[in-house]
Amino acid sequence: MITAKDIADMVERVDAKLLPLCDYEGFEPYEGIYRLGDYGYVTETEYNAAFKGEPCWAQDAYMLEGNGVGCGRIARLYNDGDVEALSDYINERFDNDQMDDVFYTEATEEGEC
Repeated sequence: MITAKDIADMVERVDAKLLPLCDYEGFEPYEGIYRLGDYGYVTETEYNAAFKGEPCWAQDAYMLEGNGVGCGRIARLYNDGDVEALSDYINERFDNDQMDDVFYTEATEEGEC
């Protein structure tokens, strides 16, 4: 069982690692990057490294929370259906164009977003 506080605490820890790294340019051409809302983008490598030592649910929970899903709802989804439920909900929200703030993409040929 996880709680809304567990999720909020994880988001705070990961934000502390990622937000100082955010940028809008200077990436390798076609490099995998993650958008972090209005803060900018980080490389896929930086994003994945920020979750080292975090629970298995952290990456999905972080993406959902960053796209406006409340921590309580995320905790209920996980507690009712594990990581699979979080992943299914992410896919559903992408299908409904509800994942505009935190998501994976690729840099342009010029290394920009």
